[in-house]
Amino acid sequence: MGKCYLCEKKPNETWGGYWCAECRQLKNLGNVYGFERVLEILKKCCIRDESQLESKIENQKIGKKVIADSKSENEIRTRSKKPEYA
Repeated sequence: MGKCYLCEKKPNETWGGYWCAECRQLKNLGNVYGFERVLEILKKCCIRDESQLESKIENQKIGKKVIADSKSENEIRTRSKKPEYA
């Protein structure tokens, strides 16, 4: 059997076919919903523009800072350490 015409990696689903099982599903979705609609959904869900990338990077930085702050507070308030009184 040959390789799939779309992904060019997996073997064809059938001897006389052109598509692997996963690519056949993509092709069928395109036939049902329209290839323009499927492409629009993929672009909207899978591809990020520059502002979305910057926002994601900022959220990651803020999230790491919050986690680091909460870890330092947890280290101070563990049960194994007794509170120090002055």
